[in-house]
Amino acid sequence: MKLNGKKLMHRGYTLVEVLVGILIFAVGMMALAQLQGNLARSSGDANARTVAANVAQEMIESVRRFSVVESDGSAHAFNDIVDSSTTVSRGGYSYNVTTEVTDYYYVPADKTFSTTRPTGQVNADFKQVELTVSWDTSPQQFNIDETQTTTGGSGSITLVDVFSSITSPSGGKVVLGATYDSFYTPPVDYNPGQRPDIISINLGNSRFKESTTPLPDVIRADELVETDFDIVTYTNPNNGNAQYLRREDMKVVSCECTLQAPNANNQGRRPTIWDGDEYSEPDQVTKPYGVSANNQQSDFCDLCCRDHHDGGTATNDQGDDPGRSKFGPFLPSSAYHSSGTFAGDHKHYNRDRNGNLVLAAAAGDTYVEACRLVRKDGFFRVAQDMRQEGLDAFPANYLDDIEEVNEYSTYITSAVSAYERAMGTSAQYELSPPSLMQPTDMDPAIVFPASTQDNPTWMSFVNDSSRQQLRSRGIYIDYMSDDLRTKINCLDAGGTGDSCDVPQVSSALEIIPFYEVQLTWLSRWNETPNNYPIDVSNEAISDQNSHSRGLAELTSGLGRSTIQSEVHSGNLGLTGTDPIDPYYLSDLEQYDLHAVAIEFGTPPPSDGINVSGSITSSVGGVKAADVEIEATGAQCDRTSTGFECVVIPDYNNPKIKVYNYFKRGKVLLACSNELAVQGEEHSGDNPDQNWTVFYLPEEVPSTTANIVIREDSC
Repeated sequence: MKLNGKKLMHRGYTLVEVLVGILIFAVGMMALAQLQGNLARSSGDANARTVAANVAQEMIESVRRFSVVESDGSAHAFNDIVDSSTTVSRGGYSYNVTTEVTDYYYVPADKTFSTTRPTGQVNADFKQVELTVSWDTSPQQFNIDETQTTTGGSGSITLVDVFSSITSPSGGKVVLGATYDSFYTPPVDYNPGQRPDIISINLGNSRFKESTTPLPDVIRADELVETDFDIVTYTNPNNGNAQYLRREDMKVVSCECTLQAPNANNQGRRPTIWDGDEYSEPDQVTKPYGVSANNQQSDFCDLCCRDHHDGGTATNDQGDDPGRSKFGPFLPSSAYHSSGTFAGDHKHYNRDRNGNLVLAAAAGDTYVEACRLVRKDGFFRVAQDMRQEGLDAFPANYLDDIEEVNEYSTYITSAVSAYERAMGTSAQYELSPPSLMQPTDMDPAIVFPASTQDNPTWMSFVNDSSRQQLRSRGIYIDYMSDDLRTKINCLDAGGTGDSCDVPQVSSALEIIPFYEVQLTWLSRWNETPNNYPIDVSNEAISDQNSHSRGLAELTSGLGRSTIQSEVHSGNLGLTGTDPIDPYYLSDLEQYDLHAVAIEFGTPPPSDGINVSGSITSSVGGVKAADVEIEATGAQCDRTSTGFECVVIPDYNNPKIKVYNYFKRGKVLLACSNELAVQGEEHSGDNPDQNWTVFYLPEEVPSTTANIVIREDSC
């Protein structure tokens, strides 16, 4: 057909097109039906998995809620946590719950855990629980529509958790209560440490506090140190049935770090502080931070380098209590950056080629840091710096008898209580902190043996007593925030534990953050006159206190000797770290012991030429504190920061040998501008082949000579 000369086309659908359309529609409907079935089944599976997760969590919590360690037939016990299998019905489903338990025992010798039960040990230290919840919902039908159904599926989830026989003490949580049934954690037997290495401080009300002996671990790859010790508070109402109250797990590490500018993507944490019943969980804050300078040091250096910085603003900062936001609350204002990229942060330092401290002032600068860490809820956090308020030293036999322990304990608790009262109630006591009373300042005065010239310790060859191991102990008191002091003041005013927000505590002494630590093998020991008539060992720190320090030995001669025990009052004192800031000398604590040698032999040498000076290191990771010395024709001692010698008169060519400095692959040298070299050997492969011998002056009355460890050349 044509219209106006144009051909018209017939329009419509062919049969084939209709059939294709019907086929597509049918396939789509089938897919939709399958989708509905899958959705229904998936919904059922998701519901089953959610219920299974709830069951698993409930079962884990039921396992956790033991009230005693050993089963007494009436309460769920730690030792009741064993392999088991049970069925739980929930929401119309049946769940099979299988528990597999593995016992772990701590091996103190190598600080590991073993699944082999040690001989004589009854209870495991930890239990690993692997709890599996499985289900099978295949019989369960789900309706898609009025005519179609589908069935569920099967599956399982597994939770793994570890339970300690001592709960929550690792987080520092106080377990308070006059009777065991009021404890937050189950009563666990505790064997108090043995005197004289570990001393129990009597807190009153049958409660005691003691610290284990710090054990250094020297990371020889770069000469840095990690030291562990615990602070244990326990009750001993029956004088022989001691029970844990809390355990504070401490570490002190020294690290080499690289400074970084503030970055919102790399936040650090505020310091962890003691709040009276537990350690706080520190806020994260944008502030300067650091990263570990190498991987040849403590695993905790990542944490130390990152967090041990001040500055920035955090949610829980308190304007009227700025000390709680600082790692060194008692540092002077000059110790902080006042402006620039690192404003508000305390200053960090490294050393130049001459061994002098150099400020780390730009991102990428390296520096040395020392941190104290405490365990909080199972994780180590960087705490505020240690602050030693008192140092005491004793001759070998003191603290062997319980009467002497009681005398020493009474002094500590009296001095700490007086320190706390001297803080007053005003804010910011860190601006003018009190001093800890000395034993002789007490009323009545306490005079420890050998603490004055009138009561010296005697040394003789009688009964093979020509040597004795001297002892040194430090008293530490942590910073007390305004919140903590409010609780302490409340107790001092006669309040009860409940009313002062520390339930069932009976005295402020129980929540004052103080501890007493064995420092014998971490102190520097020197004597005057040097080495004669008494010489005291002073070796470089080694693993597990395998070095000798404080061992006084009668050499020859007779007369009086003054023996000094000296240790840094902060973190450096627990790691033997070189000075890391300009305040090192002012932070040294010293205690003098007075001794008399009574061997009537060769008299001690008369005074000769005095030679003394510093020993420093300009090589990253090499500690000057580890450098050893020995002398010919002179009596020499290492000091905290250097050495001192008395040259024997008329001795020909007196010498001093400097050694025990090494770093693999590096050629290190001992250098001095004041002393002439007599001989030397330097190897980057053998620690025993790194030494230098210097001549000592023979005519100058006294002189200062500094020694620096350098790389490649002097």
